[in-house]
Amino acid sequence: MPSPQPPWPEDTVYASGGGTSLVFDKSALESLNIHEAALLDHFYRCTITPLFYVECLADLEKSIRSKSTPEQLVGSLAARTPEWNSAANVHHMNVLKGELSRTFDIRKVICRPVVPGGELLQLGEQKGVIFRSAPEEEAQARWSQGDFLDIERQFAKRWRNDLNAIDFSAMIKKVMTAIGGNWRRPKSLEDAKQMADIIIDYMDPEWLIRFGLDLLRVPEATEFVVEEWICRRRPPVREHLPYFTFMLSINLFFCLVLPTQLLRNVKPSHQIDLAYLYYLPFCAIFTSRDNFHVQIVPLFLSSDQTFVHGDELKADLKKLNDLYSALPDEVQRTGLNGFARRPPDDEAFFVTRMWDKYMPGWRSMPPPADVDDPKYDHKSVVEALRKLTESPDAVPHSETDIDKLSYVKRERYIRLRKGKWGEFSEETERRIRDKAE
Repeated sequence: MPSPQPPWPEDTVYASGGGTSLVFDKSALESLNIHEAALLDHFYRCTITPLFYVECLADLEKSIRSKSTPEQLVGSLAARTPEWNSAANVHHMNVLKGELSRTFDIRKVICRPVVPGGELLQLGEQKGVIFRSAPEEEAQARWSQGDFLDIERQFAKRWRNDLNAIDFSAMIKKVMTAIGGNWRRPKSLEDAKQMADIIIDYMDPEWLIRFGLDLLRVPEATEFVVEEWICRRRPPVREHLPYFTFMLSINLFFCLVLPTQLLRNVKPSHQIDLAYLYYLPFCAIFTSRDNFHVQIVPLFLSSDQTFVHGDELKADLKKLNDLYSALPDEVQRTGLNGFARRPPDDEAFFVTRMWDKYMPGWRSMPPPADVDDPKYDHKSVVEALRKLTESPDAVPHSETDIDKLSYVKRERYIRLRKGKWGEFSEETERRIRDKAE
């Protein structure tokens, strides 16, 4: 039997760096001041979801009781958004489509952000990839300067209208009609999660695939996915389509819980809060101050993942800020890359415990190249990278495993200083600014 053809064109995505990868929602970032945000950016590899950018845009359309304008508030939030170690994650629907079309395997990228495919270039034996700035990253850089395009304002308005049009009752009716009316009401949130898992594991698998694709709004993939599943001799759906199963379990859970009193004061915005859960596989740590997330996120985390309340994360970043603020001025002038390359060797700090959990050998790792060292040859490094990425002799290649590449180049706008903290020494900052002028 010939292999069925997927309904979408192939689109390569990659797993970005691992380690202390962290997803935050808007509530967590809003609680940080600019100095704490700089330390978040320095010590964690932040996975920035498309939902975060959408939430920021939505604030442009809000009526606020403040002396600040919506543009100023969004700009302030954009200024605190991580830049150095962050990655804008691919939209969850693109991840789902990648899995359904068999071009993406989530089991190879667990706890790492997933970024869009870049430009694949090979020079001699060296293969690499160049990632340009994502549109969301370029927008965030502009927002931090108070620059908002009209198209973004229109998108914000449309998004708020779409949010207000969500019909929870219709969604619940669709699910309950499909699974049958004999299911009891869950007694707790944990019970609802178990019931969602039972539905996935014990319903007819072909029915589950067809129903799930319709519920997740990709019905055009149904015939391809079912035919491809049959060609593979009908493996368990949870093993064959792990990300599809994960997303479906979230939606089933929500529909089981909504008719109960287990979640009070359900608002349309909870649909966005719920969608944050689709990005849990792409981080090691999730943080939020939202009560909805506090209750629900831990139910969908694996034993290897960590939920930290946004208040606890802020307290730890404040403690770090106080620690480094007490250092002599001459030490602070060396930049975070000088005096804080690693977290304090003290388990009283949450960040230290997270590095121990996700990078257990960090204390014995050799330090990265010191760009402030006079022996560091900046020119040779830049020229070598330029030769690899801009040579007319460079040719495309087809290697899609980022761990097998010789180099990765990322192009993006990054500020040298956030609040009182900069990554590099003042001398290096001056050198970078002089070259940019």
